[in-house]
Amino acid sequence: MTTEVSEVGRDIGGAALPAVATRYADRSVAPAARDVTGARLRTRGEVRLGRRWWPYRGHEVTLPQHGYFREMRVAGVLRVVDSWVAGTARRETTILGRHRRPALVGPDLARSDLAHAALSAMFVPSVLVPSDAVRWVPEGRDIATVAFAVAGAPASLRLTLHRSGLPRRIETTRWGDPGHTGLFREEPFGAEILEHRTFGGLTIPATGVLGWGPDSRGTTREVLRFQVTALEPIHGDGRDALDVGRGCFPPEAAEGD
Repeated sequence: MTTEVSEVGRDIGGAALPAVATRYADRSVAPAARDVTGARLRTRGEVRLGRRWWPYRGHEVTLPQHGYFREMRVAGVLRVVDSWVAGTARRETTILGRHRRPALVGPDLARSDLAHAALSAMFVPSVLVPSDAVRWVPEGRDIATVAFAVAGAPASLRLTLHRSGLPRRIETTRWGDPGHTGLFREEPFGAEILEHRTFGGLTIPATGVLGWGPDSRGTTREVLRFQVTALEPIHGDGRDALDVGRGCFPPEAAEGD
């Protein structure tokens, strides 16, 4: 084990923190944003459906420690609204205003969408700052696993940072069947980060690629190419934002920029 792993940063709350954690916190979260617990964000980009890529626009309300609501409009005709709140997942799909199928619910969907709830912490880096509820385990100077809870469910993210302290790769595991084998299991899933931007004191991954099997060569099976176009931090408790989350997504919500 190299001595880099044992590097420590400044003391916060009387505890010495790994240097990788303090670099991330100092670079990603301004002092005025330390109480941010969630975000309302707009995204656009491309999503892969089958073998083709389609343009999309989306809105999302996320509180990584509690859950999220998300709306996506694909190619102007397909609309998907999904949510994961307190362990319960739901997904509704419509084409030109007509329901494509009954809403999806159930434990498999909930188990899969927990990964999205956890990954959404990359847009709210203040919730990953080390605390009694957030534990950093360094693996090297620029790599650490961050363990926390999403609505009581254990979750973890593996962050690989640039020397500046901003993330260039974020990995977790997700319940799914990316190879279409008929066998669902926990599979590596994550984001390759291409660009960062600052919104309201949070410096976040603003452009990137999501996919299955992220490794040292990047994302091997891309499913989403995203760009964050706007982000509004949610300060304080913020859970009422999830209570009214569905009202944030009228049918035309994703038509604009």
